[in-house]
Amino acid sequence: MFRAKPPVVVPEISTEGRVVSVIAGLLLAASAVKPRPNRLLSVLALATGSYLAYRGATGHCPLTEAVRDHCRHDSRAR
Repeated sequence: MFRAKPPVVVPEISTEGRVVSVIAGLLLAASAVKPRPNRLLSVLALATGSYLAYRGATGHCPLTEAVRDHCRHDSRAR
């Protein structure tokens, strides 16, 4: 009968920041496809590029949120 509306998610990253993040992430992930002598660097580039693209596409940064939560928690403890 009554349906709850989904919560409205407000992006915490500006539009310009999101565009830059998506472009940088896609370029970094694409560069990871090139064979390199050190496979760890390729995996690291792919993971970082994927994260940046996700961050830009969603407008949400879990790392920033975690740092804010940690800092808030530390300031309450003092």
